Amino acid sequence: MSPSFLRFLKFARPYWLLASGSIMCGVLKFSLALLLPGALGLVVKHVVEAELSPEQQIQKLGLILGCLIGAFLLRAPITFSRPCLGELAGNRTIFDIRTELYRHIQRLSMSYHANRRTGGTMSRLIGDINAAQGILDKGVISFSVDLLFLLGVTVFLFVLDWRLACASLVTLPMYGMAIIVLNPKMRQASTEVQSQVSEMSGEVTEKLSGLSVVLSFVREKTEELNFFLQHRSYLGKVMGKTRIQATQLASTEFLTAVGPLVVIGYGGYRVITGTLDMSEFIWFYGFISHLYLPTRRLADSSTIVQERLAAMDRVFEVFDTEPEIKDAPGARHINQVEGTIAFNEVSFSYDPDTPVLHKLSFTIKPGESVAFVGRSGAGKSTLVNLVPRFYEIDSGSIEIDGQNIQQLQLKSLRSTIGMVLQDSILFSGSIRENILYGNRNATADEMISAAKMAHVDEFVDELPNGYDTVIGERGVKLSGGQKQRISIARAFLRDPRILILDEATSSLDSHAENIIQGALEELMEGRTTLVIAHRLSTIVGCDRVVVIEDGHIVQEGDHESLIQIEGPYRALCEEQFGYVRLDFLE
Repeated sequence: MSPSFLRFLKFARPYWLLASGSIMCGVLKFSLALLLPGALGLVVKHVVEAELSPEQQIQKLGLILGCLIGAFLLRAPITFSRPCLGELAGNRTIFDIRTELYRHIQRLSMSYHANRRTGGTMSRLIGDINAAQGILDKGVISFSVDLLFLLGVTVFLFVLDWRLACASLVTLPMYGMAIIVLNPKMRQASTEVQSQVSEMSGEVTEKLSGLSVVLSFVREKTEELNFFLQHRSYLGKVMGKTRIQATQLASTEFLTAVGPLVVIGYGGYRVITGTLDMSEFIWFYGFISHLYLPTRRLADSSTIVQERLAAMDRVFEVFDTEPEIKDAPGARHINQVEGTIAFNEVSFSYDPDTPVLHKLSFTIKPGESVAFVGRSGAGKSTLVNLVPRFYEIDSGSIEIDGQNIQQLQLKSLRSTIGMVLQDSILFSGSIRENILYGNRNATADEMISAAKMAHVDEFVDELPNGYDTVIGERGVKLSGGQKQRISIARAFLRDPRILILDEATSSLDSHAENIIQGALEELMEGRTTLVIAHRLSTIVGCDRVVVIEDGHIVQEGDHESLIQIEGPYRALCEEQFGYVRLDFLE
């Protein structure tokens, strides 16, 4: 048994009663089917060939038919229950796997998602698990039913006539050889198909999310060609898998046909030589189909399991990825945060060969607002992303109120931090739902109050459904300024002690910026705030400015003092405005 199969069975363990019930129903269903050839033998031997009057023959025939009708009336509810129980067990197992996988994906570190396409991850969560559907009900349960039934029929045939039974089993080893040879090829082919589906999903998701770029650069034909090439590769892999399936089908069909021929030949010879009665031969042959059909289904079930397990291999690859960032043993809950943040000799790199931050040390006091400035790539966004532990530092320590954040519970740490980013990430749904994302337990009045502080009410009143207006995926129906105001309202509702503003107004026009700047200043009031911004209007209101170049702190002070002296900060201002007004604050 493969490791993936055993791991799948662990997920199915809570539903073993349902699976067992389905297996029992399946065995009973097929066992009742044995009554037909059995009845045929009884009719031939005890009705047709028996020395009885016509009235007695009709009476016995009626009795046999009555028993058959009763048996098949009993078979109907069993036939109904068998797939219902099996599907319920299988679907609940898949439900548990998908739920657990989604939970696991959310726990994985930002570095995992940064190195993988979103579409590829979605393919594992949706496509691969969908492809794994049927391992339990169409694989394990069907295999168990057919195996038990096959063993029972084999024993029964040996009881009837052991020599004919031996003849009927001649082809069974060939079934085993076909399974042994073709199953590994099927597993490999299925893995290649799922990998290609993941690649296509990642490519399509990425291009559709950036459709405006594709259209603006008139690259539709290029993307169509790329999709065509990938789709053609997928088609080739699918047809390769189909050829293996067809080979197995042809093999089992041939062996299913050959087996009865062996029985006919040997049984006919014994009837001719007088060592077997014709009625016994007819009776025995009536049971032969119930030997080869489950044998064929066993091969089919084995193929299904191998095909589905190829998808589960990819799912378990994700499960085997450990989060780089997780709670340390004995991690503490943080309460009543004042907001002191201290970086002590902090170094960080995404790639060991390319350091981003070099031994940064600074302290931010409770309620203090600090702006981090520098050219693109200096490490500003990286620095603020280390505070909520989106990434793990290489060396040094980061402390909040004197406590190392690596010794704090992640949920507790992040609950104290609010973030407003340049790219306002909203979810499809209503404005109300997006604001309440900041605090699901907030009351309607608290939500409205947060919306007013962020000036959301100024445009919501103009919408047909107010706060219940559906905004589309990523807020596509709103302007940039409107989306940013909802993000700020969400932060207000969270009421964090520590606030991170990462280019919160850089993508807005002057009018929208003026509205949002007032909301941000109100949001920053009394909170420890880390600000990343290029626009001077955002920086001048901060208590302190920290200038970063190539991962080093090169200058530090307030705006007024830094602008008075020659240095990196003044150079940045001159690059932005072309000149510097020293009386800017006067």
